[in-house]
Amino acid sequence: MRFTLKQLRYFDAVLRTGSVARAAVELNISQSSITAAIDAIEQATEAELLRRMPAKGIVPTDKGEEAGKRIRSFLEQARIFESDLLSMTGDPTGILRLACYAPTAPYVLPAILRRVSADYPSIRIELKEGDMQVITELLSSGVVDMALTYRRMTPDSQPFVPMFRAKPMALIPDTSPLAQRPQVSLEDLAGEPMVLLDLPGAQGYFLGIFEKEGLRPNVVHTTKSSSVLRGLVSAQFGYALMNICGPTDRSGEDGYVAKPIANSLDAPQFGVAYTTASQRSAIVKSVLNTCREIAAKGEFSHLID
Repeated sequence: MRFTLKQLRYFDAVLRTGSVARAAVELNISQSSITAAIDAIEQATEAELLRRMPAKGIVPTDKGEEAGKRIRSFLEQARIFESDLLSMTGDPTGILRLACYAPTAPYVLPAILRRVSADYPSIRIELKEGDMQVITELLSSGVVDMALTYRRMTPDSQPFVPMFRAKPMALIPDTSPLAQRPQVSLEDLAGEPMVLLDLPGAQGYFLGIFEKEGLRPNVVHTTKSSSVLRGLVSAQFGYALMNICGPTDRSGEDGYVAKPIANSLDAPQFGVAYTTASQRSAIVKSVLNTCREIAAKGEFSHLID
């Protein structure tokens, strides 16, 4: 081979980040090492693959796009091969690149990471967080092997293992009369001030819940942070809707309380999405089985019941 695996990884990082500087930060190496790798690959292929554009960073040529796809596929196979080779004589060994939908991470990750750590100590997990759109992009580009996310924004062709359904609940300030009821309805909530989670896939979903009932919520604040959302509800700025609520949300100790919604609502599936290529990996197979087992034992029931 006329170029090294390391050089291919550097090239892939530049394509993904769109910048030599950002790739250098991600890989923790010098920019000159990355530039040298690009030069070596272009010399070997005798083609211009990347162009440096003022104010735009690195832009691939048509040949660069095609080379990037092949390099990404090769790196994926090489990583799976390395992992499987190390796993031949024992437990799965290697790195799992796992993404998680950020608002759900504090609630679903601990149980999974504890179990994986106990069952497969030779697996090291690299975590990434993001909104549902980012998660889908990370999967489709092969940056991660698996992702904990809702089904509603993953392509139908994307392999997916459901773990539970999460019906939305209302987080209501404890000073509101609605907080004293065993459950509330969308009709009860529509006229009240609402704090809306403004993330791709979330905003349309929550607004759509009201639209299906012929209602329009009174949105007074939006935020991209689930922590800020809870803080605003606690400070009495309005109620909010969330699909996953922890024990603290239900206890009323933080200035609000989670209440079930009486209406028949869409309860999206939450689970594990993964790439077609990665499903051949011993690591991915093992972690998928772990997620299935955790879900079957009802270890997430405290988040949705």
